Amino acid sequence: MRIALLFVAVIVAGCATTQSLPVEDRGRIYDMSFDVMFDAIVMALSEEGFAVTDARKNEGIINTDFRTGSSFTAYFRGGPTRTKVNALVTSMEAGTQVLLNIALEDANIEGRNVYATRNMSTRSARRFYSELFARIEAAAWPGASAE
Repeated sequence: MRIALLFVAVIVAGCATTQSLPVEDRGRIYDMSFDVMFDAIVMALSEEGFAVTDARKNEGIINTDFRTGSSFTAYFRGGPTRTKVNALVTSMEAGTQVLLNIALEDANIEGRNVYATRNMSTRSARRFYSELFARIEAAAWPGASAE
């Protein structure tokens, strides 16, 4: 019984949501102007299929609507049913800071329009951020290639 409880505790402790990652994993500082980075983020998100619902440049805020994937394909590829991105872009002395928040949600098994935040390994959550930052960097530096 103790081994089973220890196993469950280890599994739960190894789970994360994308929001539970430290800022270092969800943010980057670029040696680029605020305007260039803001526009690159909007472009990258649009190219990734996100509908940008709010882009307030004067406040450095970018919000998207949920990008919904098919529950059928999500089941087989292990991907999220829907994804949403929020970005905060801040001009700093050292450059431009970009802080992302990616919300990943799965539909419940009954198929109703009820969603739950996806728990995943810290490694998987970091991968989501790395891939999105690669897309943003490719938009900011058109000659660069995304991973």
